[in-house]
Amino acid sequence: MKKTTLSTAALLASFGLATTAFAADQGLTQDELSSLLDSAQQYGFTHFEEISVDDGNELELEGWREDGWKLEVDMNIASGDTIKEEQRQDQIPDWGLSFDEVNKALDSAMGEGLQRFESLEVESSGSIEIEGYNDQNQEIEIYLNSSDFSVTGVTND
Repeated sequence: MKKTTLSTAALLASFGLATTAFAADQGLTQDELSSLLDSAQQYGFTHFEEISVDDGNELELEGWREDGWKLEVDMNIASGDTIKEEQRQDQIPDWGLSFDEVNKALDSAMGEGLQRFESLEVESSGSIEIEGYNDQNQEIEIYLNSSDFSVTGVTND
């Protein structure tokens, strides 16, 4: 997995996230994630391959800018410190999800019981995996088809 980080102070300020935004390392609420996606768009992301919370304190974003440059950003959410930021020239693949498509996928996952977001990963095969927690703080994994965001499977742990 590739990891990258934005200037955390700038991202943290624009995200409006703080340590208190995380409840016992149990992912992001819908509002926190929405704020994150707004900030990612301001940073230049237009398409995503992966969005994830790592160890409850790192935010990882992988995707592309409109001009095709691949962006990978990791940051420490609590301190605002940038851990890693990478950019390289690339092309946006057909399977990368736009902001609208990410929101459609998340809406489908919420309909299946997702309450707190942990990760979203898009595969070149057209599948999407969203992980997080349900209303009973149990882990949930939701699998979607990226062509119509239909649910192809749900696993509760």
